Amino acid sequence: MKVVLQEKDQLILNECKRLLKENPDIKRRKLASIKDLEKRLYYIKVWCLTESQPLHVLRNHDKRCWKGSNCWHLDHIVPIIYGYINKIPAEKIGGMSNLRFIRSEVNMRKGHKLTTESHRVLRKLKKRI
Repeated sequence: MKVVLQEKDQLILNECKRLLKENPDIKRRKLASIKDLEKRLYYIKVWCLTESQPLHVLRNHDKRCWKGSNCWHLDHIVPIIYGYINKIPAEKIGGMSNLRFIRSEVNMRKGHKLTTESHRVLRKLKKRI
């Protein structure tokens, strides 16, 4: 059974495809689980903006990896989902002031929770909105 998308959804899906084509390094595995197309587009935009930043200037950038016990993850201090729900522009969530490298186990524990550091960064981001 073929699903017919509404015009707005088709436009969003096309924008998602375009961004992914332009940014082939963006991780795609999580995208299929995001059924809300506007939310999916927001995540893609944030990831594209994030990867376009000068990440090499962040502390511990050289330890970045995705698997293993000594890995450091690129962390969005204010989580992407929080930005989406609260309509914070993707440019703010994917910007340098919201990025840091932290140990993978710390990042996994943090998940999408707001921390003390998240609240500090959030105050700064909201001043600039």
